[in-house]
Amino acid sequence: MDYYHLKSILAAGKRQFHLREASPSFFIAGERTKPYIEPTFEKVLDFERERPTVILISAVGATGKTALARQLSRDTGLPIFDLSKHKPVGANTLTGLLTQAFDIKEISAVLEGLATGQYGIIIDAVDEGRSKATEEAFEAFLDDVVRLCPRGNGTTVMILGRTRTVDECWGYLSDNGLEPGLIAISPFNVDDARRYIDAFSEPNAAYAKQYEEVRDFIIEKLGKAFTGNPKDKNEEFLSFIGYPPVLDAIATLLKEEQNYHKLRDNIAEEEGSIVEVSLLYRIAAYILRREREEKVLPIVQPLMQDFPDEIRIPALENTYSDEEQCVRLVAHCLQRSITLTRIPEPRLNEKYEEALLPFLPEHPFIIGQEFRNAVFEALALATLIASGKAESDALVKEYIALHKHSYHFVYMLDIISSDHHVAINDLNALLLAALEFRSVHAKVELRINGPDPDEVSAEVEVPSEIDIEIEILLGDQQESSKTFSFQSEVDTETTILLGPRLAGAFISVPCDVTLGGGREIEVGAPMELNARRVVLEAKSLILRPTKIKADEVILQGRKLESGLENIVTNGANLLLAVEDMTGLGFPTIKYAQRISQVPNDPDLRQKYFRLRRILCEFRSHSRGTLARYKKKIDHERILKNEIGRSVLNKLLDDGILSLQGSHYILDPDGLNAHLGVTWPDLRKGQMPESLFNYLREID
Repeated sequence: MDYYHLKSILAAGKRQFHLREASPSFFIAGERTKPYIEPTFEKVLDFERERPTVILISAVGATGKTALARQLSRDTGLPIFDLSKHKPVGANTLTGLLTQAFDIKEISAVLEGLATGQYGIIIDAVDEGRSKATEEAFEAFLDDVVRLCPRGNGTTVMILGRTRTVDECWGYLSDNGLEPGLIAISPFNVDDARRYIDAFSEPNAAYAKQYEEVRDFIIEKLGKAFTGNPKDKNEEFLSFIGYPPVLDAIATLLKEEQNYHKLRDNIAEEEGSIVEVSLLYRIAAYILRREREEKVLPIVQPLMQDFPDEIRIPALENTYSDEEQCVRLVAHCLQRSITLTRIPEPRLNEKYEEALLPFLPEHPFIIGQEFRNAVFEALALATLIASGKAESDALVKEYIALHKHSYHFVYMLDIISSDHHVAINDLNALLLAALEFRSVHAKVELRINGPDPDEVSAEVEVPSEIDIEIEILLGDQQESSKTFSFQSEVDTETTILLGPRLAGAFISVPCDVTLGGGREIEVGAPMELNARRVVLEAKSLILRPTKIKADEVILQGRKLESGLENIVTNGANLLLAVEDMTGLGFPTIKYAQRISQVPNDPDLRQKYFRLRRILCEFRSHSRGTLARYKKKIDHERILKNEIGRSVLNKLLDDGILSLQGSHYILDPDGLNAHLGVTWPDLRKGQMPESLFNYLREID
């Protein structure tokens, strides 16, 4: 589906009404001030009707949804309801807004037009609207949508947002009598990517050939990030490369640096090979370096010429580094005025700060008080986190609390962090950014692997290392994947704060974990959490299952603390597995199950921990089997020692595990036959005596 087709569906049969009172959240888009390259679309579900009453448009973050909404508004004359700029929605929000925005004499005609398909509204940023409202209030808002457009023959409402929220809206509207259409924004193909870059980079016509060579070189390399070379010029970039933030970063580079021969040399392949995604980082890093070397240093050098070499030379080496630029850029976007002591001599540092004042507002990474795109934003945030400095980390936390998450942050941190270490306080930001990879054709699994809570004594003062694994599974069969790996550390006194949103996560840590911090906790199934103590800090817990029947959420710990007043499972299975059920009330107690304590025998304990750790690594494979890569199971983090190796060998000898190619395959029936416990019950902490009898047989 192309843009013309989508616009035609929305515009068909529409009347025009005068908007009496526009507002920041309800308006008709004004004239275009910059080029617009039309995307293409993919029908996620075929429309049974040519013009569905409601069409939902999904995409991963920062992929042009708002630009699309504004272009549709310009072309159709229909208003945009921007939920990112509106107060929390609820019952009659939309009806009340219409009453305020149109003349009283036209209200009846507007409402009739919505009901019959002769008028329409474009609702943008539905994911942000959902994040600001409770489940009940947001569903009341959707009920308002259902009431306003029940019987039309045309498309009345178009809703745009990130994939997961749009999918949930589609389900709710379907359950309430509508037959909404669901489409996704496709990545630009190669030809459209070229058009996008050309439109924004303002190439120098005198050097058109050199420009085209370096442009195509960059596109080709980025196009191989998840797949091989594009098969032909019309093949779409897979996943996340052919979207506006990436293309905008390329356009900015080509606009800033029009010495194309120099640019090609600086970003060319090194020693014949390159990790393609790192080219995106090098594009951004090249811009930072150019700002320093060609703009700031020529101004700063004269200021320092009268100072002795022991002051001047170190100052020139340290000023306006990548890290310093990123600190200043994040502070600028937060509208915070900061002074950095980068030069020890006070008078010189003061002159340096004054000299920088004209440059920061004109920095290529920003427009006004915002980052130009998600790529530059992600590089700045990742640079600050990788620095390990407390003041930089505080800036990141302040910024993230006020802005959307972006999957580009995962890319950039993966490249910038030399040791891939992440402070445990930054874990939630990393996980939320990783979840932004979710799309129509991509699934995300998060694994935080540390010791079992019972494996580490509370008296142990040495921190425990934990592995953080982010796996992106692509395509309908989820065969190809991209994996990001990080490390962190915790001790038994640590409390990991995971916020109110999490999905597809498998977590085992020897410390406390708190979920929540708002009115609701929203958990996307499947999810497993095994911690020393689990705290649910919210009034409501809402589960979001996938289409898999056996979707489960398992929260396990020695102790559970809950302030929940309401639990909505939406068909997913919820288990709260705890050793100590003291203090649990309704509705939490309804889902609670007491688990046994691990035996005191040191040998049995170690064998049990290794067995559980091995078997809990297995997940349902796309073809229905329980599989895990051999190298993952054989890793020292899983087996730990010779005891772990002995347990693995026993499982292989008994046929509970088998090696098929690069995967270990788990036979659930064999597990139950030999250990007397099912695989699901083992994951839930069940420990029958037959299990320990099996472990006693292992030398």
